[in-house]
Amino acid sequence: MNRLISKIEKISVYLGYFSGVLVFLMMLSIIIDVVMRHIFNSPTTWADEVSCYLLVGITFLGASYTLKFEGHIRVEAIIVKMKPGIRKYVEISLDILSFLFLAFFALQAFKLVADSYSSVRIAPTLLRTPLYVPQVFFAIGLTWFALQLAVKILQNFKENKPEEN
Repeated sequence: MNRLISKIEKISVYLGYFSGVLVFLMMLSIIIDVVMRHIFNSPTTWADEVSCYLLVGITFLGASYTLKFEGHIRVEAIIVKMKPGIRKYVEISLDILSFLFLAFFALQAFKLVADSYSSVRIAPTLLRTPLYVPQVFFAIGLTWFALQLAVKILQNFKENKPEEN
């Protein structure tokens, strides 16, 4: 089990680094568009669309990395007023509900990718991008986010396990 957890966490880190590469590519495409538009008076036709697809990749592929390093924003106005034992129970319950939510949407995302691929759906834009390409970022990101959350839940249970004599 520890090897599986280690693999999930390692891939979460790789996905975080890959998101960083996507940020660089997005920045590069925007710079190219700005230079072409303002210096050569010839804007690109692809930069906006590609930037949007990269943003989807950045957001969803980076989610598990952000969770691993506890970077997600949490609203704690109510939970901080609870007793520690109740707080831990509520946090674990919310994590389990979040996992179920993410797992459901990850499954739906893969169905969407399969449908877009088999139906040969393409974006109604100049690039005519096959829609399954950006949707794969969405599906993989949600899946890995759910797996990283499962790791967090397991680690919380392990930490709160009563010690044996």
